[in-house]
Amino acid sequence: MIAILGLVLTVLLPSVQAQDRVITIPEGSFHSVLPEVVGEPHRVEEFRMDETAVTNGEFLEFLKENPEWQRSSISLLFAGNDYLRHWKDDMNPGNENELNRPVTRVSWFAANAYCGWNGGRLPSLNEWEYAAQAMDFDSNLEANRFSSDLIGWYSAVDTKIRSDVGSTGIENRYGVKDLFGLIMEWVEDFNPPIADELSLDCGTVGRMQGDATVYSYAMSIRYITRMSFKPTSSTGMLGFRCAYDLNANKMEI
Repeated sequence: MIAILGLVLTVLLPSVQAQDRVITIPEGSFHSVLPEVVGEPHRVEEFRMDETAVTNGEFLEFLKENPEWQRSSISLLFAGNDYLRHWKDDMNPGNENELNRPVTRVSWFAANAYCGWNGGRLPSLNEWEYAAQAMDFDSNLEANRFSSDLIGWYSAVDTKIRSDVGSTGIENRYGVKDLFGLIMEWVEDFNPPIADELSLDCGTVGRMQGDATVYSYAMSIRYITRMSFKPTSSTGMLGFRCAYDLNANKMEI
């Protein structure tokens, strides 16, 4: 496994609130590969986000209460034929080792339904990217090594997930885990209308960024990959986590 999975980042802000595996992310701003007003990065309001991705075990609880989202019942309008196809049957993700691994092969519709059932929603694209950029490094050398490992991971994402959530050792400064190195994740607006106008590809993004770092190039890979998805897509590399407005109550599972 590439070195990214062994890199441990220090949480530097102990004042951030965490409750029931939900992390509060303070308001702030970040720069994106998508166009923005010069000198004015994208603003993100304070929100809450799951500490880790949703697991097979958690998604199983959702299916128990919402049988219309089970593999044999879901409408083709909401998921393709690959939906949960790696599960043994409707209510069996496999042996006990699978329960704490991230659920994958779920469509955007199913991920959205789960988050609504759990008192939340999918994070917006800007919320997810803002959380992903909230990383702290002890030196430029460490940052460059992380960036290189990140590119390597995106180049060969393993669709056979063999690791539990929280196992990568990677946290942002607020304590959100595994934003890299385990799975890619659905966001609410995964294919924003502006993307169609940009016709992004690797060369276009490289020209757009000008002084782009390897880390921002990794961001462009995420945008490009998301643009290839349809709401019914369900691949082995794609899972999700939920976000919550500040006044929302997460369901106890």
